Amino acid sequence: MKKILFFLAVMPLSFCFSQSADTVDMDDFLNSLNPTVETPAEKSSLEKTAETTEDASSASETISAAEDLSSGSEEPSYDTGAFPASESSSSVTGSFAASNASSEAAADESGSAVSEHFYSPEENSAVTDVSVSALRDETAEDVSQAAEEQPESEEIDYLNMEIVIPEKKRPKKPDTEKIKEAERKDEDGEEYAKNQKTIKFGTASEISGVIDKINEAEDLRYYDDFYDLFQITKSNEIKGRILDYFAKQEDDCLEDYAVEILADPYDVPVSAVEKCFNYVSSVGSKAAGPALVKILEAGEEKYFNGALSALGKTGGVREAKYLAHYLERDDLTVPQKQALMRTLGAMSAAETWEEVRKIALDEDENSFVRMYAAESIGKMQKDESVPVLMKLFEEGDPNMRQYCIKGLSYYPNSKDAKETVIQAIRDDHYKVRLEAISAVKKLKMEEAVPYLTYRAKNDPENVVKKECFPVLAELNTKDSIAFLIEQITDKSVPDSVKYQAAEALMKNGISGEDEIIALAKDVLKDDRRKSLRQNLGKLFIKYARPGYSEICVLYLQSKDTLTQSQGLELYKNARYESAKPSVQAIVDDKNAKTSNKKRARSLLGLSEEEENKPASSESVSGSDAK
Repeated sequence: MKKILFFLAVMPLSFCFSQSADTVDMDDFLNSLNPTVETPAEKSSLEKTAETTEDASSASETISAAEDLSSGSEEPSYDTGAFPASESSSSVTGSFAASNASSEAAADESGSAVSEHFYSPEENSAVTDVSVSALRDETAEDVSQAAEEQPESEEIDYLNMEIVIPEKKRPKKPDTEKIKEAERKDEDGEEYAKNQKTIKFGTASEISGVIDKINEAEDLRYYDDFYDLFQITKSNEIKGRILDYFAKQEDDCLEDYAVEILADPYDVPVSAVEKCFNYVSSVGSKAAGPALVKILEAGEEKYFNGALSALGKTGGVREAKYLAHYLERDDLTVPQKQALMRTLGAMSAAETWEEVRKIALDEDENSFVRMYAAESIGKMQKDESVPVLMKLFEEGDPNMRQYCIKGLSYYPNSKDAKETVIQAIRDDHYKVRLEAISAVKKLKMEEAVPYLTYRAKNDPENVVKKECFPVLAELNTKDSIAFLIEQITDKSVPDSVKYQAAEALMKNGISGEDEIIALAKDVLKDDRRKSLRQNLGKLFIKYARPGYSEICVLYLQSKDTLTQSQGLELYKNARYESAKPSVQAIVDDKNAKTSNKKRARSLLGLSEEEENKPASSESVSGSDAK
């Protein structure tokens, strides 16, 4: 009787529910009416998922009403972040699943795409009625359709990409100018013919030696020879050297072989796999990406650095996102995390900025990983990075401050970034000061000249002083050039500093030439300053400018053998007409060092017979006179 009275009391409610659901079996309905249920059940995870799409909102309300009729058993604990899968639950695949931790774990184990499931607890088995199931299916369809409209998770998609071996292809046509240059050096073609025979008939070690020599000379006449040899040789040593040859030329003709090896690297020597890593990196092989990911996922430590480096050099945004996701693994060693972060920094993918920023700010993270992360967000050149790097600079240790400056050096239009660099020039740690000086050069900060001239004079570390000189020359302001010339002309300045100033000015090639030549004339007269004389001589030889003709003559006329040989080298590079008589004088000087005489004779194009001819004539004349 109590049940009947209770039934009559709730009949209006039952009628309302019937507007949004099919008829419910009476026995199941009566069993579900448990008077111990005092509070309505909170919205299920299904409702929360359905509410993410406009099309599913009405269906969500219907399901909520139907589930209020469930049995009075204890309410399940719903986890809004993860939906445990049941055998009867529907599967919805979409990008929202990629962020679910438990789903990612399942994807790792199965190797299949991550899927999301609606929650259907056993305690609520009473609502597995056909009508509610139909509503669930309909809602799942709507949510699935909405998920398909969202951009697919690039990390998950990348993990499941099929490894496709590229088609075979012949080498590209080599550079015509380089071919002609090689032919000029081998006028009669004798060397080419000899090498071809070695390639065809030689042993593995003989062929390897020839390949190394050809690769060093960058002789491109052997493209077809090497490619054809690669197809038939069984020697991993030869294959590795040919891979290096084509990698140097960035020719992807062997991409099919390299990707095939990387797809299954476990039956070949590690050295051969490393050659393939280097090759796909050099040619920028996109086809190698899935194979490289597979290697990283396998967790083979011996391949980790090679695969990571190759993926960083060949990959784009999608690969960067994958690596950012990979950083979340718990089984990574500290060196691996450091390598991952450096690779991400090299890729400069702004799409990973948020993940990398969090790592940079995480005080519980390894300090080296954090500092690489700081540099990485700087390389991404997002304005939001500047305040983050400034905060880390203020709070960090010297290593962190150094890498913050590295990151800030990518912001030439940021006043805050430049002000932080100025602060760093005065940092207590010399590595931070060095990094700041490098940033000044990169940012072309003329306002930093007073700070650099002070450091060049007064810094306690010679390495910091030395670094200031080339940057001052490159900034090329009135004050920076005046400071450098002063170092050359001031007699109280040590010769080592004079050389640094001269080196910076000569590299810049704009100012200070007269002062440097005057300095060279002084040291030519003083054998106690031979070190500066020789160092200046190296600079004259390196740049060999027209204004150095007088100094070339003075070096040739020196009685010091090494100074004289530097004069000959300078003459060889510049061929100053005014210096030619001085070269001839060395040829005629009986007391000149043999090596210098031979060099002078060669520069003038004289044979040994021609050199001795005048001497023989003199000898005959003297004999006749006697």
